[in-house]
Amino acid sequence: MNWDFAHAGEFYSALCALLWAIAIILARKSGEQVSPVPLNFFKGVVGLVLFLITLPIAGVSYWPDTATLRDFAILAASGAIGIGIADSVFFASLNRLGAGRSAIVDCLYSPFIIICSYFFLGSKVGFMLLLALALMVVAILVGTWKPERIVSEEQRSKLRTGVLLGILSMALMAVGIVMAKPVLNHSDPWWATTARLSGGVILLTIQGFSRRHRTESLRCFKPGPLWKLILPTAVVAAYLAMFFWIAGMTYAETTVASVLNQTSTIFVLILATFFLKEPLTVRKTIAILLGFAGGVIAAF
Repeated sequence: MNWDFAHAGEFYSALCALLWAIAIILARKSGEQVSPVPLNFFKGVVGLVLFLITLPIAGVSYWPDTATLRDFAILAASGAIGIGIADSVFFASLNRLGAGRSAIVDCLYSPFIIICSYFFLGSKVGFMLLLALALMVVAILVGTWKPERIVSEEQRSKLRTGVLLGILSMALMAVGIVMAKPVLNHSDPWWATTARLSGGVILLTIQGFSRRHRTESLRCFKPGPLWKLILPTAVVAAYLAMFFWIAGMTYAETTVASVLNQTSTIFVLILATFFLKEPLTVRKTIAILLGFAGGVIAAF
């Protein structure tokens, strides 16, 4: 199959954004039945198995000639942080904020990438990034703040915790990607993604089979009614969205792909309204638009 055609990268990046939005909706529903770590563990294993099947189909070796043990160790550590920890924290945030508000906080991903690049890779931070961050902060405040008269202290605490967990998850994802960037620059993207997933799954296996999570983790891996929800979540989040993210980055300019990936915030808002019955308020819409604008500015 010829994957390269006119504007293929742009198409794949937009499709990735839609798939990621669908994954968030599915994860929000899955979070009602499964706690974050077991869900992330199941997601990681399913994604890893599918990528291991895909590698030979894509003509990629399980251990390319250019790969070194150091490369794998860095990618695995990156996956442990960016997938094994960050995704579990993200699911915990999603359960507290809901899909719509979570999408607002997710807009911090692009600025965090640039900030981490500044500290770890020596990249420059200019006025546009500071403007993007300012927009993100305003977006989060607008999208998550509610007057005291309409929410209880318990609800306010839940929102605060959700926002903080969301910010932490975006920061960890950014650290995971940036620390792997030097290796990603000279590695096959399919192999690198599989290596990162391996690192995430290794850590999640330890967490998943701990005393706290063992029973629930085993329940996730047992075929049954629960699979009707968590299996599509895993396939879409850990494989399809990732697959088209790689394809988009391969066939489109990085900045263009990043901006198109950021449109997932718009898709999440729409899907959450229709499928999760989350109210589409003026405040939330403004916050999403501000966050999206910040993500676009950060990408450039």
